[in-house]
Amino acid sequence: MKKIIRTGTEFLSTLSRKVDPFANPDVSNKVQYLKEHGFVVLDHLVGSSQFKRIQKAVTSRIEHDLDFEYPCLAQTKINKTKHKELIDNKFLADAQMLEQQKLTFYSDDVKNYKQLLADYRPSTLKVPMPSESDFYQLWLDPVVCSIVSSYMGFYPYLVEAYIRRNFPCEFRVMNHYWHRDRNHHKYLVKAFIFFTDCDIDTGAHHYIAKSINDPRFRDKNYFDDNEINSVWPLGSADHMISRVPAGTIIIEDTRGLHKAGIPSRDFRDLGFAVFMPPNFFKPFKSFYELDEQIFNNLSDQQKLFVPTKNVV
Repeated sequence: MKKIIRTGTEFLSTLSRKVDPFANPDVSNKVQYLKEHGFVVLDHLVGSSQFKRIQKAVTSRIEHDLDFEYPCLAQTKINKTKHKELIDNKFLADAQMLEQQKLTFYSDDVKNYKQLLADYRPSTLKVPMPSESDFYQLWLDPVVCSIVSSYMGFYPYLVEAYIRRNFPCEFRVMNHYWHRDRNHHKYLVKAFIFFTDCDIDTGAHHYIAKSINDPRFRDKNYFDDNEINSVWPLGSADHMISRVPAGTIIIEDTRGLHKAGIPSRDFRDLGFAVFMPPNFFKPFKSFYELDEQIFNNLSDQQKLFVPTKNVV
């Protein structure tokens, strides 16, 4: 009954936000590719001055401003014996549980970026979406918006927006394992924005094409490499590896099998834009805030993707 109510609610919520399937003929081929494979790669921003400006801002926020979410997991505090249960469970735990295990660090523990890396060796630093016009112009890039809305058939909401820096690490954490996103049973699209050149040794993203409707690998939350590679080995046609330059955007239906690669050197900076259906009867939790003046400078199309409760 709950599923029927939820489906009906979402149907009513999207009726007034339907997309004209012929409104964006230039992106029709990309939408078709996304429908057939579960992902599509865009390179129209590679090398652009707009992207390079934001790329520098991302680096500054991480390395100079130390502007990321706390608490952070410290790999240096993990003990193979003491924390075996957490390790076996892929660190599927909330911040409170990690704090109780004394595995985290806070802003007060950080003197500078170099000290942070030396003392704590984090696997991931997560940067909240800055309320700045340049960032929203990128996250709501017109080409991305056109493809996502045409693929879904309506104008969805941007429900999450953030940046992650991934480092080499000894212990894998959740999204380092193969998984399917389960936030929604039918509609869930992400745009991955690469701020660094990416290859297999700098933490390439992996995706299994056409796996959205594949009945296999649904019996648990996470799967090891050997399980997935036994069906889709590295180098096979449907095993997509993001060997891409900075500025690339990959749009994915993440109900398909995917994982974050672990860098063996350097780091990987990746932006995330998460799109889901609007639900006016039960609004999503706000994961970012957008200044009203910046919102007013968005195009009419871009404004359709931002819940009004996120505008402050």
